[in-house]
Amino acid sequence: MGISTIMILAAGLGKRMKLYTKNVPKPLIKIGGETLIEKMIKKLEIKGFKKVVINIFYLKNKIKKELTNKFKIKIHYSEEKILLNTGGGIKNAIKILKVKEFFVINSDIIWEEKTDSPFDQLNKFWNKDKMDALLLLYPKKKKIGDYNINKSNRIISNKNKPKYIFTGIQILKSKIFLKKKEKIFHLSSIYEQLIEKKRLFGLVYDGKWFHIGILESLKEYKKMLK
Repeated sequence: MGISTIMILAAGLGKRMKLYTKNVPKPLIKIGGETLIEKMIKKLEIKGFKKVVINIFYLKNKIKKELTNKFKIKIHYSEEKILLNTGGGIKNAIKILKVKEFFVINSDIIWEEKTDSPFDQLNKFWNKDKMDALLLLYPKKKKIGDYNINKSNRIISNKNKPKYIFTGIQILKSKIFLKKKEKIFHLSSIYEQLIEKKRLFGLVYDGKWFHIGILESLKEYKKMLK
């Protein structure tokens, strides 16, 4: 495969999951007898990823214990002393990632492939000469959308009825974090800069995608499995 390093965002408190995450971090929520993050790493191994970096904060030792000696793939941890938010968490991990381009994925999503995997689709479309970031998008249904794209798949600042949701899977360049002076910041501030520079692109996923971000979505997904 092309880009073979990936970061999993797993430091959050998972407050929207209510009692589910009181004693268990959200990545360790079980669906079908297996945790969300285990399902994810197994898929990453199959796809040929060489290096996984996971940022951790909330109940971090439980995540490390759960993943110990379970996978052939090398897992590195970026431990946060305070929550750094999505952008700050990635910036803090750049020294561990040690690559110019890498994937980032949220730990609370599930996908099902129709043709290619999300990673194959993004790798094929990635153009480092004109892109600094490439987001995997999904057609919105009931939810409010995040972005629109033009005919060239460039994400545009038109906020009038966005058609697509950001899936939480993306390719990023490490250089976009180097000029950020803040330690704690959201990725959206990076995206806003890249939209202005016309360097942020989006690709619409053709498979199925689920976000297990709130208690209701977890219950809904579990019903689908029955």
